[in-house]
Amino acid sequence: MVLELPHVLRKRSTEDDLIKISPLQMSVYGTVVPTIAVPSVNLGYAGQHLNLTSYVRPNYEPLAINFVVDNTYHNYYVLWKWLEVLNHPTKNSYSGTAANEITTDEKTRLGNNKEYQTTFSILALNEYNDVVLEFKYYNAFIVNLGGINYSYREGEILECTAQFQYNQLEVVRPTTQTAFL
Repeated sequence: MVLELPHVLRKRSTEDDLIKISPLQMSVYGTVVPTIAVPSVNLGYAGQHLNLTSYVRPNYEPLAINFVVDNTYHNYYVLWKWLEVLNHPTKNSYSGTAANEITTDEKTRLGNNKEYQTTFSILALNEYNDVVLEFKYYNAFIVNLGGINYSYREGEILECTAQFQYNQLEVVRPTTQTAFL
């Protein structure tokens, strides 16, 4: 998974050295690509019923991913900070940029409520680590960060889950096979 940090977190990278401007890369070991549908409509005509396309995509369900928490908890921390922006744990409010702090250029570029949204990709790899498909999720934001179950006696890899809501999904086939990892 390659996640471009949302605008509000990139702005905070000057204050927090654990938040980097570069995209966050996470090892996703499980997810379900959502159902993609364009339902039909039934149209009565001349004593018959015709099925036609609705030309509409219903809202997507949140995307749940299972990922490996890195040994410095960096990926978990960045996702937690993103949730902190959406609802600060001690202030109980949105802690993004105040409306009077956003410049006119930023308002034009970001639109309403876009400062906390981003685009991310989940790359489907073949057995040679070549990217064969890219699932691009647009206007995405985190809505849930799962708990971490760990034991210092076990020495196992830490795993976590996260859920993202998004507006559009695009499936892209790369023009060349490139090794990503």
